[in-house]
Amino acid sequence: MARWAAGKFLILSGLLGIIAGVLVYDNLFPLLSGLGEEQRFITLPMILQIPFGYIAITLGMTFLMMSFFMNIFDPARKFNQKQEGLPILKREWGWLSTGAIAGLAIAMSAFMGEYLSFSGGFLALVAHVASFAGHPLQSVPTLSESTAWRAMLVIGLIPGAFISSLLAGTIKKEEITPLFQAAFGKRLYLRLITVFIGGVLMVVGALTGGGCTTGAFMSGWPTLSVGSFVMGMTFFGTAMFTAHILYFRRYQLIKEVREREGLNLAND
Repeated sequence: MARWAAGKFLILSGLLGIIAGVLVYDNLFPLLSGLGEEQRFITLPMILQIPFGYIAITLGMTFLMMSFFMNIFDPARKFNQKQEGLPILKREWGWLSTGAIAGLAIAMSAFMGEYLSFSGGFLALVAHVASFAGHPLQSVPTLSESTAWRAMLVIGLIPGAFISSLLAGTIKKEEITPLFQAAFGKRLYLRLITVFIGGVLMVVGALTGGGCTTGAFMSGWPTLSVGSFVMGMTFFGTAMFTAHILYFRRYQLIKEVREREGLNLAND
């Protein structure tokens, strides 16, 4: 939603996929809701028999140190010295400032009795629109202030991303990302299909699993939920494995061909 509001209109295919995924989930709700056993809330303090504060402080300091050193040695980071001279609204922010803002947003939502969750937000948004159209979703039998809050959370991404991109001067039309072009070429239809299917799978999986990277991962970790830790590792592990299959080998072949062509031209 944020990328679309920032002028990356090709991502609209993914938004349509997310909406389609919500409808797929709703139609399969009787089957998907019966998967697994009864949900239980299990936390690290419950398992380790250690007070919450001790574990929270220890893990918090550990993650801060990990982020600090990973930021130093990450070769792909965009936040570099070239951007330091730019105005604060025109450059990429560092991990500490953005992480603190995200943590504040999570804390504020918790104080209001809610939690940040964008997969659930899309479900709530579609549920309100479907109810208005006279076709309520079976997966959301009742609408409330909570579902309205989640729906508005998703809608709020539009002005937020637009204002941010406008101030930074980064609003632009994006057709196909360079990485996708390097691996699969400039076939627009393939990009549209891939993004659409990705949106369907992402939201069906998130709703079936009980949360997305925001709800189950970022918002769930402060509770020290074991389920949130497992889901977080699953998210990252699956993403890295999928990216390796889709991009790595193809990208390496393309890189090798270009290097050979450049070498031959230099010799000639």
